[in-house]
Amino acid sequence: MNVLYATDENYVRHAAAGMLSLMDSNRQAETLTIHVLSMGVSPDSRAALERLVSQRGRSIAFYELGDIRRWLDFDFNARGFASSTLARLFLARVLPGDVERVLYLDCDTVVLEDLSPLFALDMTGFDLGMVAEPTVNKARRAGLGMPVEQPYFNAGVMLVNLRKWRADGAEKTILDYYKAKGGNLVAPDQDAINGALPGRILELPPRYNYGSVQLYYSWKAQRRIAAPTPFMDEEAYRRGTEKPAIVHFLGEERPWRAGNRHPYSPVYDRYLAMTPWADTPKEEGWRAYYRCFSLFNAVTRPVPMVRYRVIDALIPAFMRMREKKLAGKRQGGHEK
Repeated sequence: MNVLYATDENYVRHAAAGMLSLMDSNRQAETLTIHVLSMGVSPDSRAALERLVSQRGRSIAFYELGDIRRWLDFDFNARGFASSTLARLFLARVLPGDVERVLYLDCDTVVLEDLSPLFALDMTGFDLGMVAEPTVNKARRAGLGMPVEQPYFNAGVMLVNLRKWRADGAEKTILDYYKAKGGNLVAPDQDAINGALPGRILELPPRYNYGSVQLYYSWKAQRRIAAPTPFMDEEAYRRGTEKPAIVHFLGEERPWRAGNRHPYSPVYDRYLAMTPWADTPKEEGWRAYYRCFSLFNAVTRPVPMVRYRVIDALIPAFMRMREKKLAGKRQGGHEK
């Protein structure tokens, strides 16, 4: 079992919590190697991760990428995301040739279940597997040139068929697409993957990337939002969500922020407490936001389409705020 994370120094503590949840939930795995695409992870942090992994009898390998902009022959706008998010695009170039299947996990994930059924999936004919994100609006999907029959997928969890990915030249296809878009996409690498690989993505059950979509929208609402793109039948959706295997803390609902009310935040807290970063204080300044967000969710629960329209209208403003915050952090000498 090969699992990949990509992180810089700012997110390393979240990656550590995620790794511990992964190892605890997959103790029965005969082998488990954790691969880390590093963008400036410090020697101390690297040593701490090595200790955490070796104490559980597992292996970890680091690959230093440095400034991700040096890996591209064009400029790009990260649009409020840390530029390290693009690291996953280079996984085939960096990972050893004998790694033929790898599960990429964002640092803001925790693993709750055995992942061997996921690794056993038949991926014949597909470069990678991902979970659909039906709440991405039609205009954005159309702007990416996506065929109507293809769902939009979230890149926070990707099961990559590396043998086919390499044979198909998927990395070049994605980067050529991104370059043709001027390096300017709403969700940089995620949009590029969706736009560049039509028909080459296997849809995974939602339990493998369980996030805010599954928390706040019913099957019926998601099917309506996704239309005219086909959406899985209700029974398949029920089976695919009743027991989350990987929880993804999407949007602003980060468990390391004070006042967060995400139902799976305690899982993150429990694993963080087992790391050298256990005493890191939670980010303040979010309590009022989360109180308002909780009230908003309660009021809109009976009318999910109203919730969707409000959130969809607010996303551009949130993106501008994140972009401004990221620019400020860059000027201050670090990126988060």
